[in-house]
Amino acid sequence: MKPIQVGLLGIGTVGSGVFNVLQRNQDEISRRAGRGIQITMVADLDVERAKSVVGADIQVVNDARAIIANPDIDIVIELIGGYGIAKALVL
Repeated sequence: MKPIQVGLLGIGTVGSGVFNVLQRNQDEISRRAGRGIQITMVADLDVERAKSVVGADIQVVNDARAIIANPDIDIVIELIGGYGIAKALVL
C-alpha cells in the first residue's frame, strides 16, 4: 500500500523536532496506521537551513502554499507557530 504523503509547514525548533520524531518512529506508525508515512515536502523561508535538517531526498520550498496545493500530499502539518501566516494557511 502506498505510504501516506506528508508535508510540513515550518522546520524550525518545533518542526525539526516533529520531523525527527516522525522519521524515528516510521515503523511504529506503519504498524499502528496500517500504512507507512513519507515526508515528501517541507516549506520554510530559510530553504538552505531546511535542507540541512531534512536532507537532499525531501523537496524543500519557501512557499507553504505549494504544499497545500499539491494534490499528492495527503496530510499537511502546520508547524510555523504564531497567529498570522499560520492561521491564514490553516483556514
